Amino acid sequence: MINNFEIIIGIENHVELKTNSKMFSSAQVGFGATPNTMINEVDLGYPGAMPTVNKRGIELAILAVNALKMKLDPLVKFDRKNYFYPDLVKGFQITQQYCPIGSEGILEIEVHGIKKNIEIERLHIEEDTAKQIHKGDLTFIDYNRSGIGLVEIVTKPVIRSADEAMEYVNNLREILLFLGISDVKMYEGSLRCDVNISLRPFGTTTFSNKVEIKNLNSIANIKKAIEFEVERQQEILLKNGIVEQETRRFDETTQQTVQMRAKAGAIDYKYFTEPNIAPIQLDQKWIDQVIANSPELPSVKRKKFVEQLGLEVHDMNIILSSLELTNFFEATIKLTNDANKVVKFLITDILSELNKNNLTIDQIKLTPKNLASLVNHLNDGIISSKHVKTIFPIIMNEDIKTVDQIIEENNLKLISDPIIIQDLLEPILQANQELLKQFNERPERVLKTIMGLLMKETQGNVHPDIANDILLKHLKN
Repeated sequence: MINNFEIIIGIENHVELKTNSKMFSSAQVGFGATPNTMINEVDLGYPGAMPTVNKRGIELAILAVNALKMKLDPLVKFDRKNYFYPDLVKGFQITQQYCPIGSEGILEIEVHGIKKNIEIERLHIEEDTAKQIHKGDLTFIDYNRSGIGLVEIVTKPVIRSADEAMEYVNNLREILLFLGISDVKMYEGSLRCDVNISLRPFGTTTFSNKVEIKNLNSIANIKKAIEFEVERQQEILLKNGIVEQETRRFDETTQQTVQMRAKAGAIDYKYFTEPNIAPIQLDQKWIDQVIANSPELPSVKRKKFVEQLGLEVHDMNIILSSLELTNFFEATIKLTNDANKVVKFLITDILSELNKNNLTIDQIKLTPKNLASLVNHLNDGIISSKHVKTIFPIIMNEDIKTVDQIIEENNLKLISDPIIIQDLLEPILQANQELLKQFNERPERVLKTIMGLLMKETQGNVHPDIANDILLKHLKN
């Protein structure tokens, strides 16, 4: 429990851009490919190999800058960050140290009903490094990732709790996903999170030594790592100790942060202007066109769904947690007027099946047309909720049959013809004359009993509303 200190948190996110080729070369991008098969001479730093700038990467960076309400620098300049490490074959990384494409932004979050703007210091474009793979005493290098376009997004130290940090990263992830900037899969490394944490006594304004926790790979681990680190630092400070400036990682097995390396001061990377890429002046009309063609932000979708369709915020947060699920939902509600039923089916029956089999909705056979048809037939009284349980497994696993075909082949249609229902009721009424005499004293019991017998007789295949009306008229006469 933190009572004595104010928590100071700043977050750095590295985001892989969703481009077909790398940021400064023509090599293709793809997760999970055979190691060292998606590279070329630029990625490997061959002498004389010249970088070129990926136009799509610039477009995606512009979308991120605009969504985060940042100042956009239309003059794109690149620098070299020089250091030697096995995963950096060129001996330098192309980045934007001095002129980031975006600066001074904000992202609104809401925690425990309180809204807060998280100030974002900068957003810059750079290239990724290669991946190290450790096996026993050996380290292997996969250069497939080397040169993939990134944007690094850095907040100011304005975050004050683990919950705020989680909400910030979650909101940022949502924006980047829906704008098509990145697939933001933390477990694949396309969204990486480094958290800087320090504590200071309440009322002071100076910053203490900060500890950086590297490469947190899930929203849940962000919370766990921060909470553990805050407790660790507080314990040191309460004993009049000094929190050393260092880099740590979160160990999922022990649920603790552990030291990676000490950090005595800032490393001198000897930045200088990238000599092989001339400054690029972006045309304002082109910038405006990129922004005008931007996909709809998730916050806009959420507001529209809640205010125009009357849906619950909690339900919409579940839908908006997945781009595929949101696209499916939007396609379905174009074909039916009952958005609430669509949401109910998506977040219960369908998500349960998806989670059980670790699938996304685009990996099953269900189509928006079939789900909308199911909802419409249910609302029109053609089928019952009992029939839905039979239809669902078929439309989720077979891509040929329509809901109408399934209804016909399995004889699932509700009986709604009043004459047929009347004929079905006659023998039941005749057999329960004594019960019918109790209608005036116990109308609800009589009605439920007769309806129950009718449903048993027809295996639940009678339209309940029509049957109920017919039975009431009979009982009241």
